[in-house]
Amino acid sequence: MRQRSSYSKPFKAQVVQECLQPGATVSSVAISHSINACVIRKWMPLYQDSPAAASLQTFIPLKAAPIRP
Repeated sequence: MRQRSSYSKPFKAQVVQECLQPGATVSSVAISHSINACVIRKWMPLYQDSPAAASLQTFIPLKAAPIRP
């Protein structure tokens, strides 16, 4: 039987940040790290708001047309 993998907290935060990048998907990041996507989805609420994650976040300006009646 296969032994369960253990990942460090910085690695988990890095993987979550990769998933949050524009154009990235959880599935593609999971494949690139040979991790099941369900495992990464469990990490997302835990590491999305972490201090390590906050330092990597960026803001993308959006242009929106005004709504006219």
